[in-house]
Amino acid sequence: MKYTSLLLSGCIAASFLFSSCDKKGPATSTVAITITDGQTGAASAGATVKLYDDVNKPNTGEAPSYTLTTDASGKATAVVAYIGEYYIVAEKGTQKSYYNGLIPIGIFKTQADIDSSPKQTPAAIIGSVKFKDTNNDGVINDSDKAKAPNLFLQEGQTLNYSLAVY
Repeated sequence: MKYTSLLLSGCIAASFLFSSCDKKGPATSTVAITITDGQTGAASAGATVKLYDDVNKPNTGEAPSYTLTTDASGKATAVVAYIGEYYIVAEKGTQKSYYNGLIPIGIFKTQADIDSSPKQTPAAIIGSVKFKDTNNDGVINDSDKAKAPNLFLQEGQTLNYSLAVY
């Protein structure tokens, strides 16, 4: 009985000093993100990757939970708190993976490409970003806004994800 009592007392003392006897640290996951240039397919070195913990934050200007920078191979890896889901936005200079709700799918390369695509405002020109017509109505407008792409994580996993900037 004395032995158990001493052990328990030691645990309480350790708990006081270290906050737990056998408590694990916070749950984490690892994200390994590759960013490419949507026009060339080349690795996008020096791109900024932002991970948000809330669906609204990418559009409100609030700070991301994590900000990463890609290396020479276009990759960024980080251990993140496991919360189940993050929303991801990547940027390099003027290129982005998400434009305040609009999802880029390419760059207009010819007038024929512009003529055969949904109408955008401002009007598309050769070299401008082409956006996804999410509701298939032939017009790119506020009705086409969608949430930023999201990463679904499991505790302890490493998630590999690729994204292009346009």
